[in-house]
Amino acid sequence: MPHTTSSSRRLIYIMLLLVIAASVTLSVFMERTAHNIRRNETPLLNSAIPQMRYLGDFESALLRYQLALDKRFTASITPERFAFLESMGRGELDASLAQLRPSLGDGPELGALRDGYQRIVQLTPEFERTVSADPAAARAVLIQMNEEVKALRVQIDSLQRRVEDAIYASGGMANRAIGWITGLVHVFDVLALLTSVFMLYHVRARVRVEDELSHQARHDPLTGLAHRRSFEARLATLPAAPHAVVLGTIDRFSRIIGGFGHAFGDRVMIGLAARIRGAAERSGGEVFRLDGANFAILYRMECGEAAFAEALSGLREAVRNPYDCEGHEIYTTLSLGAVNYPQHGANPDALLRNADAALQAARKAGGDRLEIYSQQLNAEAGERLDMEALLRHAVERDELELHYQPQQSLQDGGLIGFEALLRWRRHGQLIAPADFIPLAEESGLIVQIGHWVLQQACRQVSEWQAETGQRVVVAVNISPRQFAAPGFLAQLEDLLAVSHVDPSCLELEITESVMVEDAEAAIALLHRLRALGLKLAIDDFGTGYSSLAYLSRFPIHKLKIDQSFVRNMQTVSEQGAIVQATIGLGHSLGLTVIAEGVESEAQRALLANWRCNEIQGYYYSRPLPAASALDFLEGSLQLRAA
Repeated sequence: MPHTTSSSRRLIYIMLLLVIAASVTLSVFMERTAHNIRRNETPLLNSAIPQMRYLGDFESALLRYQLALDKRFTASITPERFAFLESMGRGELDASLAQLRPSLGDGPELGALRDGYQRIVQLTPEFERTVSADPAAARAVLIQMNEEVKALRVQIDSLQRRVEDAIYASGGMANRAIGWITGLVHVFDVLALLTSVFMLYHVRARVRVEDELSHQARHDPLTGLAHRRSFEARLATLPAAPHAVVLGTIDRFSRIIGGFGHAFGDRVMIGLAARIRGAAERSGGEVFRLDGANFAILYRMECGEAAFAEALSGLREAVRNPYDCEGHEIYTTLSLGAVNYPQHGANPDALLRNADAALQAARKAGGDRLEIYSQQLNAEAGERLDMEALLRHAVERDELELHYQPQQSLQDGGLIGFEALLRWRRHGQLIAPADFIPLAEESGLIVQIGHWVLQQACRQVSEWQAETGQRVVVAVNISPRQFAAPGFLAQLEDLLAVSHVDPSCLELEITESVMVEDAEAAIALLHRLRALGLKLAIDDFGTGYSSLAYLSRFPIHKLKIDQSFVRNMQTVSEQGAIVQATIGLGHSLGLTVIAEGVESEAQRALLANWRCNEIQGYYYSRPLPAASALDFLEGSLQLRAA
């Protein structure tokens, strides 16, 4: 495309230069031709043409003089009348000769005319003397005079032909010059026409490109939908009539990209965008793509109307239907947040802020749902921002602490280790982990906090081993963001080197979601962690990105059954079947299986009967502060010694 544009511009420049050259050449040639015509025509105008006229006048006067002689010879006029006409004719001939003198000069031509005229005039007295007395002699004189007139007219005709030839020659030159000028004008016209046509084509192409650029400036290049700036501009020009502003996001779209790559994700996004657009426009909605997997839809109705509920239901159903792309069946859902205009905001900033608060509430509730904005959502969002600000200072203010939940072996009932659980004590009150851990994940603070947890766990292992002389295993949860953070492995290597903790005393619990972004890189990192001597466990197995193909490649030691399965395994047969299947799967892969959330003897007995290896939960012990955990450890050691 750039090469084509450059060639077109070069051709335009060449054609314009040709037009300019033709224009200059035409102007120069016309000026030279006009000068030549003026130079050649000036003598004609000043000499030849007057000479032609005066020769004609001289010939006419000569004929009239001859006619007067003929009339006198035939006695058609009286002597007195002849004398008058002869005198008048002589005067005309003298005047004509005088007028011819400027053009002929005093050369032989004028002399010949004057001599011929003089001979005629000199015969006139003799003619007058004999015309009455001797008609025969008069006739002879008249014949002689006619011969002189004839000879003089021949001379006049010769002069006239010479003048005519000069006029014709000058006219021919002028015609040829005009012909050349006409040809040049035609060439110039052709060049100008071709240049104009080409420039019109180029201008049309330029306008088309500008239209495309203008369209691209207002639309998303991937999906063809109007983009964020267009959406904000649309909100700024909303009429004073009820509208519903809806923000939506395709849930867990990053997993599609992580599993199949960005190019595949783009193709899926194009198809889903077409579905969203079609479903929205059927209800009169305008669709905009904001960024990534986020969309905005504008409806000319209120959120509380039945038509709105029907429109959003159809929209979610369109996205929920399986999407087939390159032989892969993709399942997606849509989280939506909606606000009323102007009730929930009279300007774009307020509308977008409130709609986003509703969208975040829908995502926080698990996705695949619609949330209508309420003021409570903003209050909660404000509280979350305040909590995030406080959480950023929690480490430096020494507000974070670790509690340790004991883990029991079902084989001998003994203590096998602890899981380090993060707690935040603010003004003497413990904040529930469910209130701040997700916030730490979203804000990225979990990376910094996670490193602090690893440091504290290593320090605690060193202290317990120094006090008891026994090897203690502590399990630490690793966030997916912390796992994927640059330098995670290097930090662990430095921490182990500084703390001198036996790597086998540190168990890292990861979730299956670490596979979302780059499964191969995650597996490679797990192998490097295993090479350090660390123990690895899959936490919350079965609740995330479960893939047996990946699981078989993980260099892990342990599977951890999520408490959501354990809690209802006695009452919900499907949950019990999942627990049994997970235990069997773990054993078939040579892994230790631990169940968390065990709260009763019946649950413990059932798990033991299913040959689960380890348990963790309130039945064995609640999470304990470090000092209480040390007491629990020492008591367990005493029981084992007894």
